[in-house]
Amino acid sequence: MALKFQYLLAILAVIFLCSDVSSAPLSGGRRGAIVGGWRKIDPNNKEVVENGKFAIDEHNEEAKTKLQYKTVVEAEEQVVSGINYKLVIQAIDGTDSNKYEAIVWVKAGAIELKQLSSFRKLD
Repeated sequence: MALKFQYLLAILAVIFLCSDVSSAPLSGGRRGAIVGGWRKIDPNNKEVVENGKFAIDEHNEEAKTKLQYKTVVEAEEQVVSGINYKLVIQAIDGTDSNKYEAIVWVKAGAIELKQLSSFRKLD
């Protein structure tokens, strides 16, 4: 009987500890972030702007174009193994101003990894 009681206490302790943990580890420390879901964020945020410029630079290098970054119009983030940033970027192509959707994946750590996952012109 005492052994069953010890098992029961151990199970209750695990349940208590798991239910008392904040959601910060699941959201990558970002308040209000939902793992796997997209959440709107401030397009003027310094990190968002840096990622917008990175997206334009990477696209220019890959596609041999000469787009010029203007601004980030809309921004969303998605917590994955790192963070995906879905950005609507206003850029200048010659004399035309167009909007582009870019997804930039960022993995923070001792060495930050960053990758342009997709880039497309919006109609």
